[in-house]
Formats: sequence, structure tokens, C-alpha cells
Amino acid sequence: MALGIILLGVATLLRADDASNDQPLTPYQTALLNYKTGHYDKARAAIDIAEKANPGDLPTEILKARILTEQLQFDEANKLLRSLFEKPGTTPAISDAVGIALGDLYLRKRSFDKAAKIYEEFLAEKPTDPDLILKIVYSLVGASDLLDAAKYASQLRPLDLDHPCYYFAKAAVAQATGKAQEADDAIQTARTIYGITVTNRYLKTYLEVFASSDKSPASDMTPPPPAQK
Repeated sequence: MALGIILLGVATLLRADDASNDQPLTPYQTALLNYKTGHYDKARAAIDIAEKANPGDLPTEILKARILTEQLQFDEANKLLRSLFEKPGTTPAISDAVGIALGDLYLRKRSFDKAAKIYEEFLAEKPTDPDLILKIVYSLVGASDLLDAAKYASQLRPLDLDHPCYYFAKAAVAQATGKAQEADDAIQTARTIYGITVTNRYLKTYLEVFASSDKSPASDMTPPPPAQK
């Protein structure tokens, strides 16, 4: 996929100090930028440099695990994340970041039951987090548990100013039940409200959930802009 996956609430834990216009990006910042824009090979090269410059840095290792996940190196990413749980100096916030990254790994790997279990554990601590609820919906849809997926989707509201999760949850349940037009309409509504850039970041994960299924999502990653009237 060409678009970088959303950090799903963890971006603030993966530190990336803003660089001023007259300062070059650090290797970590370069890795993060390339990760978020979907240039995973460049991100991997930069994060390897960052890791050598600052060995043992937890945010660097979390980002490396996420890059490995996008490179489909699941075993290596899993091993790295598991090791971070027991690493000295791990704060609750970092533990949360590691746990969500592990859930994202399982979702990317299409191990939907494992992903749902991890996300539900974190949702107990953050019961209104829209991104976590959406990830659970995706996991349950992937596991063909459509009844529970619909129940979680009903917890989301369309009035969220920052997260189009309601529309993507609605689209996922509709797509899984063979209502392709309803799914497409929900994503088009999200695109109208939140814009193409935000919508496409969410769309990446949505498309991955339905990858290799017999019900391909109705929406394209980069749809043409609306016709001028």
C-alpha cells in the first residue's frame, strides 16, 4: 500500500520533535515521516540508523516494530514487541503503545481473533476511544463475528470532529454483509466530511481487512476529486 497506516492513538507516544525549517530531520524523524507516507524501505533504513545512534530507545524500537509490520516481517516485529514488555524503564504509556502496536500487527497479519482480544483489553481502560472501537469492529468482521461487530459499531457516533470511525465501522459491517453500495456511501460521506487525506489514512486499514476476500471494498484508495459544477 502506498499510504502510511495511522498510528491509532499512539503517535504521541512515538516522539518526533518538530524540526524547524533550517534544521535537518533526525534519523528518527526521517523514519517516522517515511513510515507515515508509506515509504517503508526508506523508513527501515532510517530507523536502523536511529537505533544504532540511540540503542535501547523505546520509541525507536516501537517504530521499528511498526515498520517491520508494514514490511510483512511479522515474526521479527512480534519478537521485538514482546521483548519490550519486559524491558526496564517501560512506563504504562509505553506499555500501551507496545500493546496497541501488537494488536495492529495481528490485524495486519489477519490473526483477527488475537487482534480483537488485545484491543478489547485496552478498551477496558479507554472505553470511549473511537479508534480502538473501530479496530475491534475490523477484527470481529475479519473473524466473521458480525453480530458483535455491529454491537461495537453502534457505540460510535457520527458527530466526532476528528475521527471518521463511525463511517468506517458502518462501511465494514455493510461490506461484510454484502451491502457494497451502503459501504461505499459511508466512505464517500467520510470523504466529504473529513477530506481525502484523512479518509485515505483510514481507508488503508479498511482495505487490508478485506484483502483477499471475495467481497472487495467498493471504494478506491485514491478516488478522483468531485466534478466541478
